[in-house]
Amino acid sequence: MKVFFGLMVIVLLFAGSAGCSRTPKQAEGSASLINNNSNILYANDMSSFNEIINSGQPVLVDFYADWCAPCKMVAPILEQVASDMKGEIKILKVNVDKNRDAATKYGIRSIPTLMLFKNGEIRWQGVGVMQADQIKQIVKTKG
Repeated sequence: MKVFFGLMVIVLLFAGSAGCSRTPKQAEGSASLINNNSNILYANDMSSFNEIINSGQPVLVDFYADWCAPCKMVAPILEQVASDMKGEIKILKVNVDKNRDAATKYGIRSIPTLMLFKNGEIRWQGVGVMQADQIKQIVKTKG
Protein backbone atom coordinates (compact mmCIF):
# COMPACT_ATOMS: atom_id res chain seq x y z
CA MET A 1 0.00 0.00 0.00
CA LYS A 2 2.83 2.43 0.86
CA VAL A 3 4.55 1.67 -2.44
CA PHE A 4 1.32 2.30 -4.36
CA PHE A 5 0.76 5.58 -2.52
CA GLY A 6 4.36 6.65 -3.20
CA LEU A 7 4.00 5.90 -6.89
CA MET A 8 0.75 7.87 -7.04
CA VAL A 9 2.44 10.89 -5.43
CA ILE A 10 5.24 10.73 -7.99
CA VAL A 11 2.75 10.51 -10.87
CA LEU A 12 0.76 13.46 -9.51
CA LEU A 13 3.91 15.54 -9.04
CA PHE A 14 5.03 14.79 -12.57
CA ALA A 15 1.60 15.61 -13.99
CA GLY A 16 1.52 18.87 -12.03
CA SER A 17 4.97 19.94 -13.18
CA ALA A 18 4.05 19.33 -16.82
CA GLY A 19 1.53 22.14 -16.56
CA CYS A 20 3.97 24.72 -15.15
CA SER A 21 4.40 27.92 -17.05
CA ARG A 22 7.01 27.82 -19.75
CA THR A 23 9.46 30.46 -20.82
CA PRO A 24 8.87 32.17 -24.17
CA LYS A 25 9.33 29.67 -26.96
CA GLN A 26 12.82 29.90 -28.40
CA ALA A 27 13.98 28.62 -31.74
CA GLU A 28 15.88 25.40 -31.24
CA GLY A 29 19.59 25.75 -31.64
CA SER A 30 19.79 29.45 -30.92
CA ALA A 31 20.59 32.04 -28.33
CA SER A 32 18.19 34.92 -28.28
CA LEU A 33 17.50 38.03 -26.29
CA ILE A 34 14.61 37.58 -23.85
CA ASN A 35 14.10 41.15 -22.75
CA ASN A 36 15.32 44.09 -24.80
CA ASN A 37 15.89 46.05 -21.58
CA SER A 38 18.39 43.55 -20.15
CA ASN A 39 21.34 41.41 -21.08
CA ILE A 40 19.57 38.10 -20.44
CA LEU A 41 19.95 35.45 -23.12
CA TYR A 42 18.97 31.78 -23.55
CA ALA A 43 21.32 29.17 -25.00
CA ASN A 44 19.54 26.15 -26.42
CA ASP A 45 22.61 24.40 -27.83
CA MET A 46 26.34 24.09 -27.24
CA SER A 47 27.43 26.29 -30.16
CA SER A 48 25.46 29.31 -28.94
CA PHE A 49 26.51 28.55 -25.35
CA ASN A 50 30.21 28.43 -26.29
CA GLU A 51 29.96 31.56 -28.41
CA ILE A 52 28.52 33.58 -25.53
CA ILE A 53 30.79 32.33 -22.70
CA ASN A 54 33.92 32.97 -24.77
CA SER A 55 33.20 36.70 -24.63
CA GLY A 56 35.74 39.05 -23.05
CA GLN A 57 32.86 40.38 -20.97
CA PRO A 58 31.91 38.41 -17.82
CA VAL A 59 29.01 36.02 -18.44
CA LEU A 60 26.89 34.76 -15.55
CA VAL A 61 25.27 31.46 -16.53
CA ASP A 62 22.11 30.32 -14.75
CA PHE A 63 21.51 26.57 -15.14
CA TYR A 64 17.81 26.11 -14.40
CA ALA A 65 14.66 24.12 -15.22
CA ASP A 66 11.11 25.32 -15.78
CA TRP A 67 9.76 23.01 -13.05
CA CYS A 68 12.27 24.14 -10.38
CA ALA A 69 10.72 26.43 -7.73
CA PRO A 70 14.03 27.90 -6.47
CA CYS A 71 14.99 28.58 -10.10
CA LYS A 72 11.85 30.69 -10.46
CA MET A 73 12.98 32.69 -7.41
CA VAL A 74 16.32 33.42 -9.11
CA ALA A 75 14.77 34.87 -12.29
CA PRO A 76 13.75 38.30 -10.90
CA ILE A 77 17.05 38.53 -9.01
CA LEU A 78 18.94 38.05 -12.28
CA GLU A 79 16.72 40.66 -13.95
CA GLN A 80 17.78 43.11 -11.24
CA VAL A 81 21.47 42.20 -11.64
CA ALA A 82 21.19 42.61 -15.43
CA SER A 83 19.58 46.02 -14.98
CA ASP A 84 22.04 47.22 -12.33
CA MET A 85 25.10 45.98 -14.25
CA LYS A 86 23.99 46.74 -17.80
CA GLY A 87 27.00 46.84 -20.09
CA GLU A 88 29.23 45.16 -17.49
CA ILE A 89 27.87 41.60 -17.68
CA LYS A 90 25.84 39.23 -19.81
CA ILE A 91 23.46 36.79 -18.19
CA LEU A 92 22.85 33.50 -19.94
CA LYS A 93 20.07 31.14 -18.92
CA VAL A 94 20.52 27.46 -19.78
CA ASN A 95 17.55 25.14 -19.37
CA VAL A 96 19.11 21.83 -18.28
CA ASP A 97 16.23 19.90 -19.86
CA LYS A 98 16.77 21.52 -23.27
CA ASN A 99 20.56 21.86 -23.27
CA ARG A 100 21.70 18.66 -21.59
CA ASP A 101 25.12 18.84 -23.27
CA ALA A 102 26.06 22.03 -21.40
CA ALA A 103 24.68 20.68 -18.12
CA THR A 104 26.64 17.45 -18.55
CA LYS A 105 29.86 19.18 -19.61
CA TYR A 106 29.88 21.32 -16.47
CA GLY A 107 28.67 18.57 -14.11
CA ILE A 108 25.45 20.30 -13.09
CA ARG A 109 23.87 18.13 -10.39
CA SER A 110 21.77 20.69 -8.54
CA ILE A 111 19.77 23.63 -9.79
CA PRO A 112 19.81 26.53 -9.76
CA THR A 113 23.55 26.61 -10.38
CA LEU A 114 25.23 29.88 -11.25
CA MET A 115 28.61 29.95 -13.01
CA LEU A 116 30.66 33.01 -13.92
CA PHE A 117 32.72 32.80 -17.12
CA LYS A 118 35.18 35.17 -18.75
CA ASN A 119 36.97 34.32 -21.99
CA GLY A 120 35.51 30.81 -21.73
CA GLU A 121 37.09 30.14 -18.32
CA ILE A 122 35.11 29.42 -15.16
CA ARG A 123 35.82 32.17 -12.62
CA TRP A 124 33.25 31.14 -9.98
CA GLN A 125 30.32 28.80 -9.38
CA GLY A 126 27.63 28.45 -6.74
CA VAL A 127 24.42 26.55 -6.10
CA GLY A 128 21.13 27.89 -4.77
CA VAL A 129 19.35 31.21 -4.51
CA MET A 130 21.54 34.23 -3.85
CA GLN A 131 20.64 37.88 -3.37
CA ALA A 132 21.40 40.42 -6.10
CA ASP A 133 23.99 42.26 -3.99
CA GLN A 134 25.90 39.02 -3.41
CA ILE A 135 25.90 38.21 -7.12
CA LYS A 136 27.03 41.73 -8.07
CA GLN A 137 29.89 41.55 -5.57
CA ILE A 138 31.01 38.19 -6.97
CA VAL A 139 30.94 39.56 -10.52
CA LYS A 140 32.97 42.61 -9.50
CA THR A 141 35.62 40.59 -7.65
CA LYS A 142 35.83 37.46 -9.81
CA GLY A 143 34.83 38.77 -13.23
